[in-house]
Amino acid sequence: MATHSPGDLKPRLLVVEDEEAMRTMLARMLGETYTVFTAADGVVALDLLARIEVPDAIVLDVMMPRVDGFELARRIKLDPRLQRVPILYLTAKTGLLDVVAGINAGARHYMTKPFKMPDLLARLDRMVGPRV
Repeated sequence: MATHSPGDLKPRLLVVEDEEAMRTMLARMLGETYTVFTAADGVVALDLLARIEVPDAIVLDVMMPRVDGFELARRIKLDPRLQRVPILYLTAKTGLLDVVAGINAGARHYMTKPFKMPDLLARLDRMVGPRV
């Protein structure tokens, strides 16, 4: 579900987060800068990605039911339409092996929870580039 109209010139962002409160908060906070689409798990995200315009960036949780964030990133990177979309993990998994797995799965950035919104926005700005 998008938080803004399709005619928006804002960059498109997909947020995949299974915790409803976190997903809602991210959509609200990021919706000031981005047109935000949300999905509660990897299966829903893959379905949504097949139906919407290619997003400018994707924010993924790692620990999700059905398809976790690592597997979702691998599937995204196999899709020629999506393989160039930058991915940022936003997760509670803080171990070095988790970070390495995330980068190996195709993520450009890996942030751990708890996080500061200005830090998340700064990383997304670097990933998406200049605005129209």
